[in-house]
Amino acid sequence: MTKKATPDQIAAEWIARLDRRQLTAEEDRLLQNWIREDVRHKGAFLRCQAIWHATNRAQALRSPAADWSQRRQHPSRRMVVSTAAAAFFCAIFVPSGTTEAKIFYETHRNILHTPEKWRRKLILDCHTKVEDSSCDTRVISGLCYVSACDELVKTANLRFIVNGSLLVSQGQNHESGVVINGSAHVWGRSISDSKCLTTGTRITVTSRGTLRFSHLDKDELVRLLAWTTGQIALETETISEAADIFNRYNQKQIISSFRLGDQRLSGLFDLNRPDIFVQAARSIAGARVREDAHHFYLE
Repeated sequence: MTKKATPDQIAAEWIARLDRRQLTAEEDRLLQNWIREDVRHKGAFLRCQAIWHATNRAQALRSPAADWSQRRQHPSRRMVVSTAAAAFFCAIFVPSGTTEAKIFYETHRNILHTPEKWRRKLILDCHTKVEDSSCDTRVISGLCYVSACDELVKTANLRFIVNGSLLVSQGQNHESGVVINGSAHVWGRSISDSKCLTTGTRITVTSRGTLRFSHLDKDELVRLLAWTTGQIALETETISEAADIFNRYNQKQIISSFRLGDQRLSGLFDLNRPDIFVQAARSIAGARVREDAHHFYLE
């Protein structure tokens, strides 16, 4: 008796065929029909797509719902933006074919909640850049919360298939992902760097390119997500470290003296109200406060 092929095996065959050549009209129709038959088929397709990207063998993969023949015949067009960027964030739509658009999000001192699109919901921290499309979400820099169902999320060296929610960080010398709830399958630069992550698991790529795993408890996850609601949960941070966090979100900067810099304050604060934090530093830590138009001085 012949064993029936699994969705992952069928998806792998389609990905390999797409990498070798352009699909015929009939093959494209069969692929689209297979993907629409079952949500598990789309999940298998995206998993195989992530593996193919990780091994650097894919040339021009795109979303299952897209028109592959149009993508191969028409290269991506760049949108020339002549207007200045918005003061707080911008979302630029870049056509890349006849049926797909890319959205580029960039935040400055603000937090951005994007509308749900392509079965994904994003929350961008301040100073974050993200490129979103029907194919995947790519975190270019900063910190981004992604809620999705069997969707591909990428950083420079990691590929995640997310089924739940994931907190992704991309810096100049590090990148990481934390599963907030649900699960995520992750690949590194090669297929051997593959692992299924569960709630609370964090993966980090070090400056040397090695992978590290750790586990966070519920309280730590809550603290990590405080910024998504415009708050900061202080527990182990010094006044100097807390001031640096507030300064990322606000024009009016907090300057701490050496005397107070290593003291600690704990509590939940509004990220957009540095004046409340300054008042707490005055009451609890005995800080002397001077203020001008652009600064709070804690002495």
